[in-house]
Amino acid sequence: MLLTIHSLNEANGAQAVPTKLLAEYAGIPFASAVKTLKSLSAAGIASSKEGAGGGAFLAKPVSAITLFDIFTAVEQDTTLFKMHTGINCDQRRVDGLKRRVEACITNAADAMKASLRGVTLENIWTGRYLL
Repeated sequence: MLLTIHSLNEANGAQAVPTKLLAEYAGIPFASAVKTLKSLSAAGIASSKEGAGGGAFLAKPVSAITLFDIFTAVEQDTTLFKMHTGINCDQRRVDGLKRRVEACITNAADAMKASLRGVTLENIWTGRYLL
């Protein structure tokens, strides 16, 4: 949705993009688009204007919006990886194995967060600095 806003702003100037149009372009229900835009607005990434000519617009330049910013705004407290470690058995070794798995998952999540922090919407828009 953010890249759609940017694209339409590039084509039409700094006009707000109606939420209904964003929902249609994204192929999601209007209510989902509203909820997502509220989360992005709360994070200072997007903003909205009500009334005639209203809609959503970017609150920051694309060069200042990272994929991590978007993930944390939309997903909020969601962890990257969910793990069930409630294994109940009598083997003492299981606790050590669970800690090792948790450490591996934590390291993977930290690496993914670092990667998301390193990519801006501008990188995606231009294709620069992407692998």
